[in-house]
Amino acid sequence: MKNIKTLIYFNRNKDPELQCLDELRKTLKGYGVIYDIKELDEKIIKTDYDAIFVVGGDGTLLRRTEFANRNGIPLIGINAGKLGFLTEFERSEIKDAVKLFIENQLVKDERTTLVAEFKGRKYYALNDVVVQRVYMDSRGMTVTVNVSVDSNQIDTICGDGVIVATPTGSTAYSLSAGGAILAPGINAFVITPLSAHSFNQRPVVYSSASECEIVFAGGLSGGILIDGLLVSFIELGDTVKIYAADKPTVFLRRKSFNFFKRLAQKFKDRKGGGI
Repeated sequence: MKNIKTLIYFNRNKDPELQCLDELRKTLKGYGVIYDIKELDEKIIKTDYDAIFVVGGDGTLLRRTEFANRNGIPLIGINAGKLGFLTEFERSEIKDAVKLFIENQLVKDERTTLVAEFKGRKYYALNDVVVQRVYMDSRGMTVTVNVSVDSNQIDTICGDGVIVATPTGSTAYSLSAGGAILAPGINAFVITPLSAHSFNQRPVVYSSASECEIVFAGGLSGGILIDGLLVSFIELGDTVKIYAADKPTVFLRRKSFNFFKRLAQKFKDRKGGGI
């Protein structure tokens, strides 16, 4: 067996007593696996990993989307949070996760990823790209955005903003805003208005082969959020280009993984105790 190299990326806020981290370290060491450890948002230098074990919640996983996508490294999620929609294993299943990984019994789950291009910089989003108002003060209580697909304007939205979501992100913020749920295998994205001041504006599903453009056309305080993280402010006339990344973000999951069963179970859990 070759020398397997892994990265443990963990969120101390989700695992304050480091119980998950310690068990994962011991289990990997028991199999002779080489590993490095990085905390939330700590810079990662090496790129020669066979997999990244992420200990935290969905938000922790989202923070490693760009690194994993750019370097073609699969992610294995250990849920130390609450809902854990994207994570595959619970904290009680760490030994199972490592064993299945070592025995090559996990399968790839490829998720289409968005690229948002703004002022010469590219941002990677597994869930969504959002252009919305930012609460700076009482001025400009709404924003206006012009939304185009392949240079064809499809809507002008006046309200809180707009979400462009992947199939993965269709069950997150977009769903809360009234967007459609897209199964992971669908080659499409969904545009969902945020609190639009019109009854005529509804979510639009379009091909992932197309390019979407959002022009900030009105409002004093706007921002661009990538997977929930504010990355830049946006000003009148600025344009955000959004398109599919060249390659997907890859998760490793059990062979028994089923999106619709996971969806039903997580919604049931959400009703019982919240996210």
